[in-house]
Amino acid sequence: MRIRQLIGAVLLGVLILSGCGKAGPPVVPILVEPSPPTDLTALVRSRTVILAWTRPKTNVDGTALKYLSAFQISRRQTVPKTTAFSVIAIVKAEKPENALVTGDRYAFTDSSAVVGSRYTYTVEAVSRRGVVGPSSPDVTALVTVEIEAPSNLRAEAGERAVRLSWIAPVRRADGSRLKVVPRYNIYRGTIPRQYGSSPVNREPIRGTQFHDANLVNDQTYYYRVAAVESQEPPWQEGLPSGEVAVTPIDLTPPAPPQHVRAVVGPGLVVSLSWELNREPDLLGYHVYRSDTPESPPRRLTATPLKSPTFTDPSVRSGGRYLYTVTAVDTSSRHNESVASQVVEARVP
Repeated sequence: MRIRQLIGAVLLGVLILSGCGKAGPPVVPILVEPSPPTDLTALVRSRTVILAWTRPKTNVDGTALKYLSAFQISRRQTVPKTTAFSVIAIVKAEKPENALVTGDRYAFTDSSAVVGSRYTYTVEAVSRRGVVGPSSPDVTALVTVEIEAPSNLRAEAGERAVRLSWIAPVRRADGSRLKVVPRYNIYRGTIPRQYGSSPVNREPIRGTQFHDANLVNDQTYYYRVAAVESQEPPWQEGLPSGEVAVTPIDLTPPAPPQHVRAVVGPGLVVSLSWELNREPDLLGYHVYRSDTPESPPRRLTATPLKSPTFTDPSVRSGGRYLYTVTAVDTSSRHNESVASQVVEARVP
């Protein structure tokens, strides 16, 4: 069908040129090559090689890449023997069955890698017309016996943050002694046992602790950790640790209500009012009363008030009452502010 369309377009061009009184050879359309991925990475994990790259947005001539069909992955072996590049997989650009896609990021796992071998990979984009673009920059991966998993992974929740700690592995998966000091990759997800192809950290971290910040309070996160053998890319990653779940919590209470006022009457009531708090996570207010300066305050509100007003009908003639107001937020902890300044009401 495409050949027919191409021939039709060429014939139409010839007819137009003939009608203008100009003769010449037919002009064949130029098939533009799609640009290659520029950020191909390789990660060795559990004796497999995970390749990841970002979908290109332009052709080599700078025009928008609108008709991308697939990516072809090529590999050659350099250790223990050298082979020529050959295509090992085709990954569809849309809904591939052999790759994971997150946004514009693709991840393909080469499960045919052999322990003790070193491989070089490239990726080329393929247009819907079958035009294969230039190769991406090479990435190289050495497949080794993986390091055993870190043990005793623990997670401590903070405000919009999580602190992780674990025990370092000392052996490989085959039981041999580990002769390098590993670094670590941290993986985070919001669904159990589901993680992206890239770790949270940009580079493997030193030590056996990690502080993950800028999280969402009251959102449960799942973590696992893997030891990394190499000191530079591609990262040779060991077995993943067990999974831990943790939920950051809001620890910051609202500010105390300001400018609380108490007005007596008419009748045996005391009416309170105060300025509205501005916190976006404000749930409401609680009102407290002491009947004497020496007695502890007693809460008068069963649930937080939505508006900054309250009427106390339980006062008696001749009584002296001391009021304070607190603010409460919507967090799971329902953090409560310190008390406002005390206001006094004397009922005639």
